[in-house]
Amino acid sequence: MTDNKLSIDRPAIESLLTRRFFYAPSFAIYGGVAGLYDYGPTGTALQQNLINMWRQHFVIEEDMLEVDCSIMTPSEVLKTSGHVDKFADWMCKDTKS
Repeated sequence: MTDNKLSIDRPAIESLLTRRFFYAPSFAIYGGVAGLYDYGPTGTALQQNLINMWRQHFVIEEDMLEVDCSIMTPSEVLKTSGHVDKFADWMCKDTKS
């Protein structure tokens, strides 16, 4: 640690979480799919605890309503809404971290 800054070895943490099966890339034996993950028993428990904390705060304490919607959107919907023709990805790859 230098100047009160914590140095984190992200690859080592990700390797540990994968080895202990907190999570793993979905379809990893077939090359994986970006953004899709499978959660092991500990990862599932952690995920459920986070959802329960979110629900406690927003649904119970803030009196909001909860909905559960589809996570997949048909390509026709994205085309009709203009997302396909007007989408611009302003994200850039951070090669330093």
